[in-house]
Parts: sequence; C-alpha cells; structure tokens
Amino acid sequence: MYKSIPYDPSDLECYYIDVRSESEYEKGHIPNAKNLPILSNEERHVVGDLYKNVSVDAARRKGLEFVSQKLMLYFDAINELINQNPKLKIVFYCSRGGYRSTSIALLLKGIGIPVSWLQGGYKNYRQLVLEHLSDPLFYPKMLVIHGLSGVGKTHVLTTLESDHLPVLDLEGLAMHKGSHLGHIGIEQLQTQQNFENLVFEKIFKMPDKYCFVESESKRIGPVFMPQTLYNCIQAGIHSLLNAAIEFRVDLLVKDYSLCDDFDAQLRKALTKLSIYTSKAFLEDLEQLIQQKNYAQIAEKLLLEYYDPIYKKSIVKHEYAIQFEVRSIRQVSDEIINWYTAISTPEFGLEN
Repeated sequence: MYKSIPYDPSDLECYYIDVRSESEYEKGHIPNAKNLPILSNEERHVVGDLYKNVSVDAARRKGLEFVSQKLMLYFDAINELINQNPKLKIVFYCSRGGYRSTSIALLLKGIGIPVSWLQGGYKNYRQLVLEHLSDPLFYPKMLVIHGLSGVGKTHVLTTLESDHLPVLDLEGLAMHKGSHLGHIGIEQLQTQQNFENLVFEKIFKMPDKYCFVESESKRIGPVFMPQTLYNCIQAGIHSLLNAAIEFRVDLLVKDYSLCDDFDAQLRKALTKLSIYTSKAFLEDLEQLIQQKNYAQIAEKLLLEYYDPIYKKSIVKHEYAIQFEVRSIRQVSDEIINWYTAISTPEFGLEN
C-alpha cells in the first residue's frame, strides 16, 4: 500500500526518508530523517540545466534515469529497516511532496514495497513547525535556571533530564555553549531551521505542563531563539544557582580543555573579544595559553570579562529560590525536591 499522509509528530512508527539533495538536507530536515538523495547536488544541477535550456521532458527523462539507477539502493535500505522493525511506516519526502518523493514511491510500489510520501513535503512540515513555535499556548510553563558562567547550569539540566524531568536544553539543540567560546570542541554548526525543528519536536513530545530551561540570550551561537519561546522564558519562574569561583573554574577547565587542538581554538575565539577588551588583557591570556595554565585563564575570563556582563542580566529578574552549588548531583537533588514541592496542587506553579 502507498499513499500520501500528513505529518504527525506523535506517530513514532513513521520513519522519514529525505530524498532531497545533500545541501537541502543539511540546511534543514525532519529530525532523525535519513537522507537518501534521489538527485545529488551535482545531478540536481544537471536536471536544472536541462529544464532551463532544453525542455521539461528532457529534464524529466534525465531525472528518471538518475532515479532508476538508485532503485536498488532504496530497495536494500528499506528492506533492512523493515526487517529490523516490521511495524515501521516508511515515508518519503521532498521539498513539496512532488515529483522526487512520489516518483520513488511509485517505483517501489511497482516492486511490492509498501511506502508513503509526505503531504506537502518539507515545506508543509516547516509551516507546521513555525505555526506552533509562534503560538504561546504551545509552550509549557518555563522553569528558568540562571547563574554565572561555570556554575553548572547545563550539567544540571542533563542530570534533571536523566532523572526524567522535563528539560529543554537549548544549547544542546543549538550545538553551542552560548558564549564567545561556546563553539570550542564542537565541529559542526547548527542551522536555524534544524534548531527550530528540534525545539518543536522536543516540546511537542513533552508530557508535562512545565519545563526546565537555562536562561539564554535570544542568540545562541549561530542560531536565534523563536521570539515567542524567548517571551515565554522571560515570563517563566526563575531560580538562581550560586557557586564558589574555585568550583566554576574547575568545571570550565574540564568542559573546555579536553577537546582536540584546544589552544588553537581558544586563540581563535579570543580574537572575537578584541573589540570588548584591552590589548593587555588578551596579551595576558596569550601568555597563560603558552604556559597551559588553563585554570588561571578560566578565572581571568570569569572575573574580568564574563561575570561583569552576566551580573547585569541576573539583577533584572526576581528569583523564586536560590541554590548553592557544591556538586551537580547535590544541587540537582535540591532542585528536584523544590520542583516536587511546588508542583503539588496545593502550591501550584502558576501561583
């Protein structure tokens, strides 16, 4: 059986195969979709030239030639998926639910493989994502965790999520740690579309009315938070983590200095600070890099650069509660106890 179906994020048996080119897929795709291009970047260029300069029929003929050559690839890939999980629903999609996805579905149907294609393709999916992300009612009540750099906010979110609490890790979805040095140790840059798609899927599948999230600026590395999400975070319930400078330095050194080629990445990142700091400040850091004195680098950056900036943001909010961080496990347990207490009906988080 083959048919056109609408996107349903709650249907966990659907397995999406993106038949668009590699470049289209990289710009934005349905999360966890597998990319099997019906036309590669180069082949798409060839077909496009024929369409513009020769005829529609010539372009279709060449496209069909490319598709037929890949039929065995699709056959083997889908058989492997179905053998692993017979309940899977294989769904192809292209840009708009047109020729690229329907042609491969029809070819596979001709040899007896049950597949579907996505109504309206990726374009309809993106419309669905953007409609939800712009709707304030789509979001849970945000429990916003604040704190100076190095207090362990991201580690706390990871721990809370592993303990099955609702968490939206925006830095994780953005593939960036949220500062001028936030890209260190991360090889791939996130795209705006993929970030939005991941936020949509994550929130849609949340069973709770509430969600823990780290306080972030609207821009997180290369991507921007949807305005409605940002507004919901600002209107959330705010908590503050405090930690000793020694704890913060130790945590930052562990988080950042373990990546390959750290010194070179750090030097490159520090060049972005030149418009905000003095030449002497950067020269001091360079000397510390040469000495591989990462603890002193972290302390200098915290006390002389990041803390003055973040303290201006921290004072803008009223905090329902503050926590002293001695360890990630300790403060996570205290946050869980607080959440358990205030989420009972007699307290109510809305109050």
